[in-house]
Amino acid sequence: MRRMTRSLALVAIIAAAAVGPARAETKIRFSLDWIPGTVHAPFFIALYKGYYKAEGLDVTIDRGKGSAELVRQLASGVYDMGYPDISVVTDFDSKNADKGFPVLMMGYEQAPAAIVFLRSSGIKEPKQLEGRKLGSAANDATFKLFPIFAQHTGIDPSKVTIQYIEPKLREVLLAKREVDAIPGQIFNAMLELKAKGVQEADVGSFLYRDYGLDLYGNGVAASRAFLKDNPNAVKGFIRATIKGVRDLARDPNLAVEMTLKYEPLLNADIERDRLKMAASCCMLTPNVRKDGFGAVEEARLKRGIALITQGYGLPREPLTREVFDPAFLPPQQDRMLQ
Repeated sequence: MRRMTRSLALVAIIAAAAVGPARAETKIRFSLDWIPGTVHAPFFIALYKGYYKAEGLDVTIDRGKGSAELVRQLASGVYDMGYPDISVVTDFDSKNADKGFPVLMMGYEQAPAAIVFLRSSGIKEPKQLEGRKLGSAANDATFKLFPIFAQHTGIDPSKVTIQYIEPKLREVLLAKREVDAIPGQIFNAMLELKAKGVQEADVGSFLYRDYGLDLYGNGVAASRAFLKDNPNAVKGFIRATIKGVRDLARDPNLAVEMTLKYEPLLNADIERDRLKMAASCCMLTPNVRKDGFGAVEEARLKRGIALITQGYGLPREPLTREVFDPAFLPPQQDRMLQ
């Protein structure tokens, strides 16, 4: 019996040596841009279906407090990767050439930025925001773009009162008419208002893209240090996330299910509507279905960078490769939606 035990132990040692040591997983601290919702479902799908794990990644996902805060957190190493608005990245890169980093995968092929208001307020055109109160989180990406929107629409920003509020109070205060308008991603603002009892017919909006701001939106980025030290992990994260996107396109109900697994307090019906609106306007656009998910058109990106540089009064216009680097994307055939 003792000889058999030794033999079995020897066999186990040989088998373990043949397999080799277990592959160490690369830890990735990832932050969303905002409160979680079905617009973030590709990340949740990749997490819960094991796509990240299959790439050798140990990913944790945190909610965000706005792209401006997230960009600072990525630059300082609080997070390894995140989902900021590319306009905010452009702003940061222009001012911090030695600390800047690019977006690596585009999530919103069309920016969902909008000013949202209640029709009962009497607002019918952007100029009528003058003399009104705009409620926003200080770090909100849409709010950061408001000065450019104001230039394009003839608004005098000095005549608009800004009330800084917590992100979770944005739609609450608009529904209570304590502010007259809010900046935000159109699908988030519309559906949060609906959840608070505001009738859809009473919600109006000014989409930035309808006023000449042809911009990209949020995308996956990595901190400068993490990208340098872990390029293969970054590529694996993007591959896995795109698998999540393809799953979302095939099965929207799965996207809702995985989102509620991450945040059980969300309303499934509202999240279903949010995804339908976001996919149609911004995520799974005709351009994405034609050219594949995650890439950008360089000439359009360059125009957007020039617009932001001029509108923000930035010290320099960053090069497109500083703002977006496609080198970490999988081949186009692996980014096509089925």
